[in-house]
Amino acid sequence: MTDDFRQRVEAAKGKTTSIKAAESKKQLDEKPEILLIETRLRENVPDSETTENTIFISVEELDGAAEDRSKLDPRLSDPNVQVITT
Repeated sequence: MTDDFRQRVEAAKGKTTSIKAAESKKQLDEKPEILLIETRLRENVPDSETTENTIFISVEELDGAAEDRSKLDPRLSDPNVQVITT
């Protein structure tokens, strides 16, 4: 990963709020439009831990997308959408 990407990740962490898994589940149940970004491999995630709005993307893919936004899932283009990451 590039140092620039790591710096952006650290800056983003400072602007986010951590929540526990139970709270994220509650929020996803209440607002199905929330996007869940899952950084684990699809085959390692039980179906019970995903939603219709789950986006599977590795940290490496996120790094690449930071340099080329065309690689991002189009659902991430809305800056107002709530995102939960794993």
